[in-house]
Amino acid sequence: MIATCGIGRGFGPMLAVRTTAPTDGGMIARLEQWAADVLAAIERDGKPAFRTAAPWRYQVGAAGSGVESFDRYAPFAFAKVEAIEPTREGDYDLNHRLRLVIAVGMVSKSDGDARLGTAAAAGVSEMIDRVVAAFDGTHPGDGFGCDDFYCVGLYDIVEHPKRYAAELHFEADWITV
Repeated sequence: MIATCGIGRGFGPMLAVRTTAPTDGGMIARLEQWAADVLAAIERDGKPAFRTAAPWRYQVGAAGSGVESFDRYAPFAFAKVEAIEPTREGDYDLNHRLRLVIAVGMVSKSDGDARLGTAAAAGVSEMIDRVVAAFDGTHPGDGFGCDDFYCVGLYDIVEHPKRYAAELHFEADWITV
């Protein structure tokens, strides 16, 4: 049974990615789209590593049809940005701390393969490595007034014999002047 599937409790040289869907939803929405575009560019054996790479829009639920929606999107990578722990700089400028949360999930036919993978198919373990390489120490580019993102955490969010998902957390400072 899936205990939880929500993301939000963010990991290399940045891939050259252009945001595909401009948004006027503010910096957080633009960061989520940038992250989804980076995730969509991650490949394994010359093919996209994720069937679904998108901003988090509550695609996978924990109750009711959660298992079916998990299966429909997997292998997936969802991106969410949270503003956390605001502080003030010495000159009292506001420093928003941004947390980029990347949730990756896989399904498998055999117990444990969604987590560990096989010779023929990646598991969440390998996808974590690829996401870390894509995001750790990266900056989203021009137009984003924040520092580089750095990995600060990794959490299991779904543990099921044939379904597995983890969250990666990366953080950056966004100082508004």
